[in-house]
Amino acid sequence: MTDDRATSGRQIPGRDEAIATLFYACYPKLVRTGYSLAGDWEVAEELAQEAFVRLWHRWRWIRDPETAPAYLYRTVVNLGNSAIRRRALERRVASFRAEQPVGQDPVADMDLRLAIASLTPRKRACVVLRYLVGMTEVQTAQILGVSPGTVKSQTHKALRQLREHLAEPAAEAGQPPAETGQPAAEAGLIRAEERQR
Repeated sequence: MTDDRATSGRQIPGRDEAIATLFYACYPKLVRTGYSLAGDWEVAEELAQEAFVRLWHRWRWIRDPETAPAYLYRTVVNLGNSAIRRRALERRVASFRAEQPVGQDPVADMDLRLAIASLTPRKRACVVLRYLVGMTEVQTAQILGVSPGTVKSQTHKALRQLREHLAEPAAEAGQPPAETGQPAAEAGLIRAEERQR
């Protein structure tokens, strides 16, 4: 019987070099992905770091090193969703204790940030991975463990919701439309969508 602690990871040939290469290639993108999901740079860095720690511990079970980036993105998405749920719970508890609403996160003031945060976790992950990270539908499907058709439909529904959400604040404020006839945040989202095509 072998003890996992006795055969701790340092004895796996090539693991440290492979993960170091992945770190330099993927870490900034993983942090941006985490930020897009959680809305906090500090949390985003923690998510990316935790993804690499988990990869390091599970390296012996990765059959194809080419799948490691997908594993990292999936881990960041899952951890990001957990962080969002935890933060929402913390805010509800703090609000309940203080008997007054908790103040908004400064990042949440951005229209697009609010719009993305209002999406369901799967729709949010599809939009972040497709448009903010720049992955294909197939890559996004692999990371989320769903079919490419699900990614297409969830992304389509999410973009429709984002357009509706971004159009509301401008209409309520009576602001004149931007040059394109759309609020600036919505125009930015459409430009990102067009770049993906």
